[in-house]
Amino acid sequence: MFERFTDPSRAVLVEARNIAVELDSWCIDVGHILYGCAKGREETAGQPLHDCGVSASFIRSRLPRSGAQGERTTQPAEHVDPEALRAIGIDYDGVQAAVEATFGRGALEHAPDRRVSVRGRKPHFTTDAKRSLQQALRVAIELHHDRMTPGHLLLGLLRLDNEFVSSTIEQSGTTAAALSAAVLSRLAAAA
Repeated sequence: MFERFTDPSRAVLVEARNIAVELDSWCIDVGHILYGCAKGREETAGQPLHDCGVSASFIRSRLPRSGAQGERTTQPAEHVDPEALRAIGIDYDGVQAAVEATFGRGALEHAPDRRVSVRGRKPHFTTDAKRSLQQALRVAIELHHDRMTPGHLLLGLLRLDNEFVSSTIEQSGTTAAALSAAVLSRLAAAA
């Protein structure tokens, strides 16, 4: 599928990945792709978003730092559930006593969290993000376009009926229908 992407479409996905990494996200979600579409001033997605009042800075302000939209997160050590660990055969109190005997009282609570950070690794696409890319491909095929532009990516997002995308667009003072019409108009003019 990615061989059909134009350079601006690839740039949208690079922006999506960059903002996901910047926000410590374990995955690229539809909000990140929407941000990537709005970040550029490309004629088929960035310009219609801008014309409809949807800005990259507004989308970014609504994007959560890691932990929302179904992302995998790590849990701070101070929120360990001893009962849950006991249910799988781990005696947390015993582990804590052994650590404190070796390293001193409060060693577990004051230890830095050394679990792997999302920085330095590529976040993967969520199921909804993959579905939006599939929808974008369908849009391109329906319109008899050989290449996928950012406009197709945006229309794929709008077809998902995703809560984050819908509410972001509505809070910007426009509708998904108006934005879709603007994108389709730009795609027709570009063809």
